[in-house]
Amino acid sequence: MTEIVGADHATAGPASIAQGVYGARGNLELLACDADDGLWVFWFNADHDEDPLQTPEVPPGRWSAGLRFAAGTRYLDAQIVQSPIGPNHLEVLALDAEGALQSWYWSPEAAFVRREADAASDVARFRLDDPAHDGTLRVATLGRDGRAPAFESAPLPYPERSWHPASEGPPLHDERAGRLLGELGALQRALPGTARSAASTRHGGTVELVWREHDGLLRHRGVPA
Repeated sequence: MTEIVGADHATAGPASIAQGVYGARGNLELLACDADDGLWVFWFNADHDEDPLQTPEVPPGRWSAGLRFAAGTRYLDAQIVQSPIGPNHLEVLALDAEGALQSWYWSPEAAFVRREADAASDVARFRLDDPAHDGTLRVATLGRDGRAPAFESAPLPYPERSWHPASEGPPLHDERAGRLLGELGALQRALPGTARSAASTRHGGTVELVWREHDGLLRHRGVPA
């Protein structure tokens, strides 16, 4: 079933989805840019009715109303991934309107915190890869000058990160998301460049899709792996 996420908030640009670890079965985490100011994070309660209730404000099988952070900056794109370190922190890269690729992390103690060191500057597009087992991050970028450098960041000294040139990064285009949207018959309705996907453990294994359609609304759908 396709669901609309964050319909009560004006968001813009591509969104990003990740398999989280909170809850009995692992929430889904969805990150989107506010249309004017800051970022929105939404989470899907993947627990079942018979599981212990850990988030009473979000019933099992429902998306949250959303939480806004990073106010004071307009963003063009943002991606979120679940980190294996922290333990179980979330990592965020967010591209602001000036081309700075900001580095953020979420922890239960401090919520979302922006790091002093950005991942890159003068960025037009980017794509963050899933973290390695040790927490290393890789990102591919397309610069405003047309160059396409990649960067990586080892997790130490965590929670701070420094970013260094890498030999390669992930593909800038999420080909799996586009292919699955085509199979669902939604490719023509999706705004170009807004479809993203992530592997999930829901229902024994799914691919979670998120995309924006021409009406401006974000859609989510889990497709059997």
